[in-house]
Amino acid sequence: MSGKTPHGAVLALVAALLVVLTGCASSGAAPSAVAAPSASPTPSPATPDGYQAMLNQTNTELSAALAAVGRAPTLAVLDQSVLSAAGVASAASERLTSSGPVPATVSGDNAALSTGLRQFGRELAYLSQQIDLHAICAGPVALTAISTAPSMPQLRAVATSLGTMRSDRPAYRWGGALPAAANSVEHRLRNGQILVDRRAGAAGDGVLKVRDQGTKDGVVLLAKGGALVVSVAVNAGQSATLSDVPDGDYDLFYSVGRDWNGPLATFSRHCEFHRFTTPTSFSTSAVPGGSAYTVQSIVLDTGTDGANPDSPVDPSAELGLAPGGAVDPMPGSNPAPGAGSGPGSPPPGAGPGPADGPGGATDDPGTAEVDQDALPR
Repeated sequence: MSGKTPHGAVLALVAALLVVLTGCASSGAAPSAVAAPSASPTPSPATPDGYQAMLNQTNTELSAALAAVGRAPTLAVLDQSVLSAAGVASAASERLTSSGPVPATVSGDNAALSTGLRQFGRELAYLSQQIDLHAICAGPVALTAISTAPSMPQLRAVATSLGTMRSDRPAYRWGGALPAAANSVEHRLRNGQILVDRRAGAAGDGVLKVRDQGTKDGVVLLAKGGALVVSVAVNAGQSATLSDVPDGDYDLFYSVGRDWNGPLATFSRHCEFHRFTTPTSFSTSAVPGGSAYTVQSIVLDTGTDGANPDSPVDPSAELGLAPGGAVDPMPGSNPAPGAGSGPGSPPPGAGPGPADGPGGATDDPGTAEVDQDALPR
């Protein structure tokens, strides 16, 4: 034979090349799409699993809403958090009655739960009004009021009933979001107590005398350039003296109320926030035999909330939500008037500086109410 390739071999070679080329083309192609698994359908609330799922949603949403109330950092955030919780409770009530039939064995409990949540939503809306009026000013006190709201006994009873296994139905889980019933404990600052002190390294022997002639406790704040320098507590009906005020010009603010919340640095109840409209100055100068320094005197007219400042209080009772309460004054509170004297008071023989002048004189130079976020921090 010659060097020619047999015809049959040529055909076989072409077929082999086609197979190779086809394989190469396939390897570069995008993989075919794989259908995503279809989502499991939501079980019907008419089944035990479906009803439990609906209870889980209600519990989860309510738990998150009430947690936001407890950690609200300011009055404005607290008000929005309580309104949001009211909406959550109302929506949950509606969902329980409009999502379709529920198991017949829970129909009574479901109706009671829906009614209780609807009432709870109304109570939260009322609590929002009390926050707007500054009767309630901090999240922990709001939660205490919520824990003893009129709807709570019914809601807890429904939770217990649903959680009890019966021969005709399983036990259902609900109610973990409900706060445990709690009485209010009022915390009161020690008269003359220094709360914030950033005077270190600043020179000056100025003196600020404060008298609270109302029935609410107060905290006076001295700020320079918008930054808080020092703050001092003065209890209702008492006086306090702040010594060693550094020289300079200050803006004076004060807040009043009852039940001090340390982490939030605010009164929890019946809170108000004010500033003196005229700045005040402190100066110190050397004089023969000592020094002359400014002494400023201010009087806080903290008004009245219609209660004895030493009486037990309970925010729930004031809201008309529940009775109860206890008072737990902070150690050393309510010392005798004049407790601001002692170490750090003006040295004997030292005379006053310019005088009891603007920004805090006893003739009431003028104050203006401000929002909470206007206070220096």
